[in-house]
Amino acid sequence: MSQVILSSNQIHRLHHTFFVPTGEIRASLLIVHGMSEHSGRYADFAQFLANHGVLVATYDQLGHGRTVKDKYELGLIDEKHPIQALCKDAIIMADALKKQASKQGVTNVPHFIMGHSMGSFVVRTVLTYHATSFHGAILMGTANRFGPINHLALAVLKLMNHLNPKRPNMRFATLINNHLQSQIRSPISASPFAWLSENTDNIKAFESDPLCGFAFSNNGLIALQALIKKATSPTWYAHTPKDFRLLLVSGKDDPVGNMGQDVIDLQDELIKNNKHTTALLYPNMRHEPLHETNKIRVYQDILNWLNVSIEKIY
Repeated sequence: MSQVILSSNQIHRLHHTFFVPTGEIRASLLIVHGMSEHSGRYADFAQFLANHGVLVATYDQLGHGRTVKDKYELGLIDEKHPIQALCKDAIIMADALKKQASKQGVTNVPHFIMGHSMGSFVVRTVLTYHATSFHGAILMGTANRFGPINHLALAVLKLMNHLNPKRPNMRFATLINNHLQSQIRSPISASPFAWLSENTDNIKAFESDPLCGFAFSNNGLIALQALIKKATSPTWYAHTPKDFRLLLVSGKDDPVGNMGQDVIDLQDELIKNNKHTTALLYPNMRHEPLHETNKIRVYQDILNWLNVSIEKIY
C-alpha cells in the first residue's frame, strides 16, 4: 500500500509514485510536471531511468491529476498561498524521496530535481531557497522572459482572483493556446494543443486524457504568472552552490521558450555567472521532448548527463 504524503496545505494527499531500481541506486530524481497535465505522463521516462539505477519520484501537484478530490478542483492551486504551497510540496516530495532511498539502504547518493514547463518555474523558485537540498537540476520546456504582457496579465488576474478564485478562466486558457499556436511555423494538427508536439499521437492522447488540457482557475493563473516572475529573476540561481549542475532541455520549435532562444539566453546568463550549465536543443521538437517520436534520444541524453554529473559529484 502506498504511503500517504500530505500536501503542505494539510488537506490534500499528494498522489505519487516511486520508481525503484532493481539493482544499485546511483542517484535520485524528483520530477515536477507541467500545467494542466499529470505525473502519469512521465511514467515511461521514469521507468527508463530506474532501469539505469536512478530512483525516481513523480507526483501530481495541487490542482492536478489524482491529487484533486474532484474534477472541480482541477486548475485550483491554493486560495491563500498558491506559490508557497506548490514549492513546499516539492520539498515535501524531495524529502520523501530521500526517505525512500534510505529504505533501500542508500544514504549517500546525489539528489536531482527536474521540472517541465510550469514545473520548471516551480523548481527554479524552490532553488531560490533550497538549492543545497539538491546536487543539480533539469529544466525542460522553460522560458526566460517576464515582459509587459505578463505584467498586464498579473495585474488583471489579481483582480479576477480576488473576485472569484475558483472560477475556470476559459478565455485566458484560449488566449494562451492561441498565442503559442500562432508561433508554430507549420502546424501538423488542427488541435489547439498542436504547439505541444510534432507527434500527432501525443496530441491525440493529450486531448483524450480527462486530466489534461483543462482550463486553469483564476487562482491557478495568478500562481503561474507570479511563478514566472520569480523564476525569471536572477535571484533564483544566486544561491546555488559553486558545483551545482544545471541541464536545460528544449525543443528548438518550442514556443514557450521563444523557439529555443530563451534557452540559449538562459544558458549564456548562467555561464556568465559561473554556473555549470549544459543545454540540449532538439530540432523538429516542440514543447514536450519526452513525448516526441524520437523521445528515446532525449531519454538517453538526459541519462548521459546524469551519469556524468554523478561521476563529477562523487
